[in-house]
Amino acid sequence: MVLDSGVKTHDSLHTALRRAIERAFTLETWISGSRERVASETFMRRRTQFSSVDGFCVACPCNQDTIEGVQRLSADERNAFVARTTDFETWDEMKRSAAVEDLVTLQSV
Repeated sequence: MVLDSGVKTHDSLHTALRRAIERAFTLETWISGSRERVASETFMRRRTQFSSVDGFCVACPCNQDTIEGVQRLSADERNAFVARTTDFETWDEMKRSAAVEDLVTLQSV
């Protein structure tokens, strides 16, 4: 029997914590500049009507079924879609919540 499998060591916790702190400092940049990923699939399943980011993008009334397409919508159109299909009122609120949740998760620490 292997007793140490899955046990976090001081070094692995230190590395994960350092990564989390670095991400916290870049959180606002990541939120405002994201062109590919705005939330985890788990976040999307729990907090939206969609099972994936791709599903969210496809359902969005934009010309391009990508995050970039979603971001090209007017703020009013984008926020109306988010309010209708998620637990949030605005796109910025959804992105910020997803980023904070991702940060708090600390990459499964």
